[in-house]
Amino acid sequence: MNHYDYHTRLKALWEKGVEDYSNGGRVPGAYLAEEERAFLGEIGANEQDLYDFTDDSIRYGEPDFEMFWAVQSMRFNYFKMIMKNRPGDYIAPMAAYSPKDAEINGIPWLPRIIQKAKRKLRGELDPDIMYGCGGDRQFCKTHNLHLAEFLQLVWNHWDDHQAIAAYIEAHSPALQKQEV
Repeated sequence: MNHYDYHTRLKALWEKGVEDYSNGGRVPGAYLAEEERAFLGEIGANEQDLYDFTDDSIRYGEPDFEMFWAVQSMRFNYFKMIMKNRPGDYIAPMAAYSPKDAEINGIPWLPRIIQKAKRKLRGELDPDIMYGCGGDRQFCKTHNLHLAEFLQLVWNHWDDHQAIAAYIEAHSPALQKQEV
């Protein structure tokens, strides 16, 4: 696989997914040829990743391809550098994720999105869980973070959730104390 321009092939698959969804397709990857599925595997992606992002893009107007590409680029880098092209070995079931209202340092959703980010980086998300869903996007908007930026933050502080919370506390406009 040519790493230099894999994004152009990914964009072609995105456009194919948008077309399929717009024409009523609701089965992840049903429109993909075997070599396209193989390509997704080579970059650490899967049919569900593509489906979830195109589905939300059409239904909610976001994320766009650039957001998908940025998130997938983080996964691609983790897959190549850390996982050495090996797929993840544990798909965490829905019940394994923190409740949506769980908090770290009073920041709601943070435990859940950290878990989802780790599973996204490792390619171990349950098919019914999406990193970058509406709740994740709202969290990132609230705290002025890009979805890919949050993945990098989790990658940098994998076992230190307090460091992740501290970064958000220091940079989130929603958490900044107003001076009197």
